[in-house]
Amino acid sequence: MPTTKKSPGPAEDRPRAIFLLATLKPSRSGREFSHTDALCEVVVECLRSYDVACEIVRLVDYNIKPGTRSNMGKGDEWPGILKKVLGADIIVFATPVWWGIQSSLMQRAIERLDELHDELLKTGKSRLANKVGGIVITGAEDGEQHITGNIANFLLSMGVTLPPHGAVTYLGDYERATKKSLAKRFREEKGDSIETMARNLAFFARLLKDNKLP
Repeated sequence: MPTTKKSPGPAEDRPRAIFLLATLKPSRSGREFSHTDALCEVVVECLRSYDVACEIVRLVDYNIKPGTRSNMGKGDEWPGILKKVLGADIIVFATPVWWGIQSSLMQRAIERLDELHDELLKTGKSRLANKVGGIVITGAEDGEQHITGNIANFLLSMGVTLPPHGAVTYLGDYERATKKSLAKRFREEKGDSIETMARNLAFFARLLKDNKLP
């Protein structure tokens, strides 16, 4: 497995990663920053060093209606997000821990992808096949193993490939932290895990782009 960074290649050849960020904190709230967003940005920084194009979609900023269909009608903004998911090579589910479980927005994203699972059951084909999955979790309480299991079970059921060490978790004290100081802490304390995650996501994304699963 390559360990060196990639020099920038043609834009059309670059793997694309989408982060479904399930923080409950709106980007324009003016209140406390999102710890999960801070960790996602450090992972994105590392992925870009492997020439992966990245986008973080902050779910709370969109009108995502409850339901299990891909389009829930007027005003629903999930179809636009789904289009980005289907166009990506890497899908990262990013969630804080709330009462020992993933956030409600993370669960809603899973529910809204259920129609794709129905398609898989009917046709034997998944529109998420040949995509690579990753997981980002932050919190001040335990529960990350349960969350990782929930998300991994869903992604595997959808035909998504999960690479070794494709998840990064930070559970700790966030008091008096700023976004800048927290990013520094992530790099210092989780740097090796973040590097391994980014390297493996990029490697498997390129592998599946060139070698589609039958």
